[in-house]
Amino acid sequence: MKNLILLALMWLVASIAYTQTLTADHVTDKGGYGESKLKNAPRKVYIASFRAFFHVLASAEASSIGGSYKNNTKTSMVVAVKGVDTPDFIEVTDALYKKFTEDLKAKGFEILTAEDAAKSAQYADWIKKDGGQLSYSQIPGYVSASPSGYSYFVKKEKKDGREKGSFLDNSPKISRDLDGAIIIDVAFAFPFIDMKTASSNLAGFSSVKAKIDFEIGTAFGMDGATPLMSPTQLKFISSEGMGKDAIQIVKIKGDSFDSEAPVFADKKFKEANVAMVNYKPDYYGVVWKEEQQVKVSHYAECDNALYKQETLRLGSEFTDQALRIFYSNAK
Repeated sequence: MKNLILLALMWLVASIAYTQTLTADHVTDKGGYGESKLKNAPRKVYIASFRAFFHVLASAEASSIGGSYKNNTKTSMVVAVKGVDTPDFIEVTDALYKKFTEDLKAKGFEILTAEDAAKSAQYADWIKKDGGQLSYSQIPGYVSASPSGYSYFVKKEKKDGREKGSFLDNSPKISRDLDGAIIIDVAFAFPFIDMKTASSNLAGFSSVKAKIDFEIGTAFGMDGATPLMSPTQLKFISSEGMGKDAIQIVKIKGDSFDSEAPVFADKKFKEANVAMVNYKPDYYGVVWKEEQQVKVSHYAECDNALYKQETLRLGSEFTDQALRIFYSNAK
């Protein structure tokens, strides 16, 4: 027991030494309009979406064509996170949601449920879904989670599980249907790696390098030629009627904020042909599709406790700053 306590203290000291607080200087609320009108809205909110994206898999490939005198080259790298699993992602998401809703309630806001929101005509033909489960279908390379005990609506769901909303944001109409309640959309994203490729047909080489860069930022992935992304942001929308909308969007300046804590053991990877090792976390059942044949060449091993601590810290600090701005307008 003493050794466990000592180890925990060592990790805590290391975390404090390497981290900086996400402050007001690291967020921006540009992009909205009519924010001051939020003060006219009733002290009721409906959280239309609340999702956290956790980066668990990254891949890159480079190649060169040698022509008649040189062989072709092909270099690929697939990096998977090791050390956290399904229960951890849900635990962090639930903790972020609990903090967020408790903060709103403490300020006197009533939180409407999906059952309340179902009264809106905008949701007449939408699908109600429950949180507390992981999905890999939203953005490739990321598992995503919505909180346990939380329900939300989607316009439709594709066969692979990807959720689709309306083409145009219908939040103002939903707000009017709910007597002016403030509609809130919440998204967190925790990327863990940057990958770079290089190649030269003349020199006949190709390479892939990866740098661990754990942060709160933007989830990004490609579905064929289609880019999919979700930045970390909180969006607040209220409407008194046509032309009287209030929209406030809070994001991270520069799109990302580094954790700086020693969450991962390794800092860099350089491509090498490494055979698949015998490690399959539970989230593989979410990540791998049956028709895919993917070999993991590298594992980015993280400290479980510190990973959860840092995702919760970064998410909480961003939430604090976003709500601070929101409360300054929704007086």
